[in-house]
Amino acid sequence: MIRTNRPFPLPHYVKEALDKLNKTGFVAYIVGGNVRDFLLNRETKDHDIATNATPDQLCELFPKAIQVGKAFGVLKIPIKDVAYPLEIASFRKDLDYEDSRHPRGIELASPLEDVKRRDFTINGLFYDPKTACILDGVDGALDLTRRVIRAIGDPFERFKEDALRLLRAVRFMANFDFILDPNTKEAIRSRSNLITQVSYERIREEFNLMLTGPNPVLALKMLSELKLLNFILPELEKLKGVEQSPVYHPEGDVWVHTLKVMEYTAKQNPVRSMVMAWGALLHDIGKPAAATRSGGKNFIGHEADGAKIASKICQRFKMSKHDTDLIVSFVEDHLKFKDAFQMRESTLKRFLSQEAFDDLLAIHRADSMASDGNLAFHEFCSSYYKKLEETPILSKKLISGSDLIHLGLTPGPKFSEILRTIEDLALENKLNTKEEALEFVLKHFVE
Repeated sequence: MIRTNRPFPLPHYVKEALDKLNKTGFVAYIVGGNVRDFLLNRETKDHDIATNATPDQLCELFPKAIQVGKAFGVLKIPIKDVAYPLEIASFRKDLDYEDSRHPRGIELASPLEDVKRRDFTINGLFYDPKTACILDGVDGALDLTRRVIRAIGDPFERFKEDALRLLRAVRFMANFDFILDPNTKEAIRSRSNLITQVSYERIREEFNLMLTGPNPVLALKMLSELKLLNFILPELEKLKGVEQSPVYHPEGDVWVHTLKVMEYTAKQNPVRSMVMAWGALLHDIGKPAAATRSGGKNFIGHEADGAKIASKICQRFKMSKHDTDLIVSFVEDHLKFKDAFQMRESTLKRFLSQEAFDDLLAIHRADSMASDGNLAFHEFCSSYYKKLEETPILSKKLISGSDLIHLGLTPGPKFSEILRTIEDLALENKLNTKEEALEFVLKHFVE
C-alpha cells in the first residue's frame, strides 16, 4: 500500500460513478493505465473502475450501461460529450483461454486475484480514492521506478491467454522508453508465433500506436529481434541486406535507411498522422523487388513496386480505403520531388495540391535527411506549397462536360483530353474565365 499526497485527477463522471458505488456499499478502485500514468506524471484518457459489485448489480446501478461484455464482467457506461464510454468491471479471475484472446468464462474474485489475471505489473495497480492509497500486490510501482516491463506471474501463460500482449509489451517498452524483463522478453520470443492467432484489426491498432509514438525505431528493432515482425510485416524484414549506393545512401542498407527515415519523421513531427507514419515506413518497400528485377543493379521503378506491395499490406491490416489510398499515393509519389524543378506549372500545382500533401512533404524531408541530406527539392516545394495555401487553386475548373456538349461535341474519350488541357492552362493562368476557355475549345477542338 502506497499513500500519495498528490491529488489524483479524475473527470467528474468518474467521481460520480465512484460515489454511486461507494454509497451503495461497494468497493470501487481506479485501475490499470490510469494509475500507471498518474505515477509517471503522464496525462491519460483511460479511466477504468474495478469493483466488487457483480455485473447484475452494476446493471441496476447503471441502467444505460452497454452490456456487450457483461459475460466477461465488464460494462461500458456511455458519457455525454465524451468520446469513449467509462468502463466498469467486476473483480474477477478468468477461466481457461481457448483462442489466445477470450477466456471460456469468469469467476468473481478478490482484488488480488483480479490483478493476477492482468498483463503487466505496471498495469496491475489500484487506486483507492477513499484512502488516497495505491494498492500494489505485484510490485508494479517498483517496476515503474526500475523502468521495466514485466509480465504478471508466468509470462508464458500471460501471452498464451492473450497473444496481443506480445505487441503491447513492445509498445509499452518503446513508448515509455523502458526495458523488457529478461523472462518476459524470452517468453515473447518463444511465443512469437501466437501473434498469428490475433486479428489484423487488433494488430493494426497496437502497431499504429507504436508508429505514431515517441520511439517507433526502438519498437521496430524490438519487433524484429523478438521475431514478431516476420509474422506481421515480413516485407520489412526483406529490406535487410539490400545494399544501396554509398554515394546517395551512406547510412547503409534499405532496412537501416528506413529506420533512419522513421527516426527523422518522429523527431520532426512529434504529433503525426497514422498515414504519415505508414507512408514513411513503406516508402522504399519496393526496393527488394526492383533489385531482383534488375539483377541487383538498380532500384528503377521501385516506387511502382512499392505502391503495389503497400496496397496489399494495407488490405491485410484491414485499413480503410481512404487511408489505403493515401499511403499508397505516398509510396508511389515519394520520388516525384526530384522532378519538381522541371515540372510544367500545372503539373507542379496538381502535385502540391493532392490530399495530405503536407504529410508527403514531411516524408520527403525525412527521406532526404536520412540519405544525402539534400533539401533543395524540399525547400522549393515547401515554399511553393505555402503560396498555394494562400491562394487555393481548386476552383480552376473553368468548364465542364456539359459545356462541351453545348458546343456540339459528342461525349467520349476526347472530353477528358479537352478538360485536362483547359485545366492545365487555367492552372498556369493562361486562361482565367469561362468565356476564354470556351473560346479556346472552339478554336482548337471544334471543327
